[in-house]
Amino acid sequence: MIDAVNAGAALVCLGLALGLAGGLELRFRDSGDGAAVVATGSVEDATGTAVPVARYARVASGTTLGDQILDAILEPERLVAVTGESLRSSETPWRHAGRETIEDLADLETLIALAPEVLVVSNVAEARRVARLREAGLRVFDIGSASGVDAVVATAADLGRLVGAPERGEQLGARFRERMNAIADADGPRPGGVYVGAWGNQLFGGAAGTSYHDVLTAAGLRDVAADAGHRGWPRYDTEQLLGMDPDWLVVPAGTAGDLCEREAFAPLRACRSGQVAAIDDRLLGDPGLGMLPAAEALHRRVFGVSSD
Repeated sequence: MIDAVNAGAALVCLGLALGLAGGLELRFRDSGDGAAVVATGSVEDATGTAVPVARYARVASGTTLGDQILDAILEPERLVAVTGESLRSSETPWRHAGRETIEDLADLETLIALAPEVLVVSNVAEARRVARLREAGLRVFDIGSASGVDAVVATAADLGRLVGAPERGEQLGARFRERMNAIADADGPRPGGVYVGAWGNQLFGGAAGTSYHDVLTAAGLRDVAADAGHRGWPRYDTEQLLGMDPDWLVVPAGTAGDLCEREAFAPLRACRSGQVAAIDDRLLGDPGLGMLPAAEALHRRVFGVSSD
């Protein structure tokens, strides 16, 4: 088994590779001295709880971002459970062979049976849920509603420290940011773009402060919604979208025709010119490492060239 942190020599990275469903992957090898640093201290999670640092032998993840990061920085045998969502959406499901899956954090019986030494969760909607997990005797690290490049980098660093592999977490975050920043020409022209998700008659955006904004920016677009003062996940009406009138509409795959076929949106320049970028929602809707392949795909669609 690989030592998570080696004294003096630290760790050696064998390479970084991109997987469309899994984001960035770090591969490590032992530096050979076999002297492991004893992990001490604690890391504060999103709830303000100080969770002890340790070389946990049984780590479970109940959040897709946790799945991605822990799969990259942990030795395979130390990550004992991941979300069912990650398993179903993965293009390389064999990576999780032998691991249990977590479908619902409310299923205390299943979680307790897993006997994790630490459980990583993302509390987005129900604060009481994390409290119930802790009351059941589980050690929980809540990464909060992490979304966007800065949040991914910070979460990778936190989880790396938590499991006794700080260099791995920091390297993963640094490499992810570097790759995002390298997709588009920083000094090149930036057409205006807006992300729009359509559900029935409702139009939702992803503006400043979200992963959608970071994907658009990394791909070389100017986020027109952010320029118009929108933040978070705004709900657009017809007039707002027409008023922004972006050069490009960025939408989940399968919805491009639905939006532009609506009579009200026919005047949009993006619809008139066919400049609608439909991106696989498994990537476009991923607030974590999936932002990288989403931004690369968007860059190819907009500029017609590879980001490599």
